[in-house]
Amino acid sequence: MAPMMWLLIPLITGICAVTWAVYVQRPRRGDLWHDSARYRRLNEAFSRSLPEQSRLRTR
Repeated sequence: MAPMMWLLIPLITGICAVTWAVYVQRPRRGDLWHDSARYRRLNEAFSRSLPEQSRLRTR
């Protein structure tokens, strides 16, 4: 009976791991308008910061 218990431990662990993976899985639907607005804001921030950095590097 003891060897059967040692074989059950990995089986139960595997079942729990699969159950947890299914439970925490979330849909990966992307919101196109939200993502494009974030991309536009990121580009604007980078375009503002690049000229400021280039002025600081003048020697």
